[in-house]
Amino acid sequence: MIDRRQLLYISTVSVIGLGFGIGYAETRHIEVTKLDMGIGRKIVFLTDLHINVLGNVIEDVVKIVNKEEPDIIMLGGDTIDEWTLDIRLASKSLSSLEAQEKFAVMGNHEYWSSKAEEFASLLKEQGFKILYDSTVQSKAGKVYGLDWKEDRKYPQVNVDGIVIVHDPNAAPAISGNALILAGHTHGGLTLFGLKYSNSIFTRGLYRINEDCTLYVSRGLGQMLPWRLSSPLELVIIE
Repeated sequence: MIDRRQLLYISTVSVIGLGFGIGYAETRHIEVTKLDMGIGRKIVFLTDLHINVLGNVIEDVVKIVNKEEPDIIMLGGDTIDEWTLDIRLASKSLSSLEAQEKFAVMGNHEYWSSKAEEFASLLKEQGFKILYDSTVQSKAGKVYGLDWKEDRKYPQVNVDGIVIVHDPNAAPAISGNALILAGHTHGGLTLFGLKYSNSIFTRGLYRINEDCTLYVSRGLGQMLPWRLSSPLELVIIE
């Protein structure tokens, strides 16, 4: 006969097991979010892919993206991380992404893995333009790429166009008529009704300053294969 202590133990283990099962499932299912921003071009925003040996969804991402036939692809950083053992293979997996223009910024994990410079060179071989606090002209107008800052202190910039930045905490430093695309948070974590995040901007749309709009994507990966209350997200903007 099972006593109360054994029943509590079994119940606790079952709940933890269920949580890990659900958390793992959310590392495989991709939700596609479509935003109508009146840009006139189709842009796919991919962030936090975390292409590493612990598992990733890059093959599924490529299928979805190429079916959409975007004009522009933008990478929002943390495409690789410390668990990416072969960055050449990781960059090659991105070579199948089809678009007329491709842009990318670096995230914290590219720098923390000490592979940012080498990975950026490999991305260039795959047709990506890497933006380090710089602006380029694209088919969708001006695109400004803001580089990761370790102290989370970002320079004041005025942009009329699209801003790609890994860290949404950069948003208050941006002015002008801008659409800011960010990631980094993985959508935060909602547990027992409480939200946990490494940014005040966790997921979705925000109004920043007078004319800026921020969209924070939940991203498409993580270092460890577990998420909870935050399914993977691929963002399409038109």
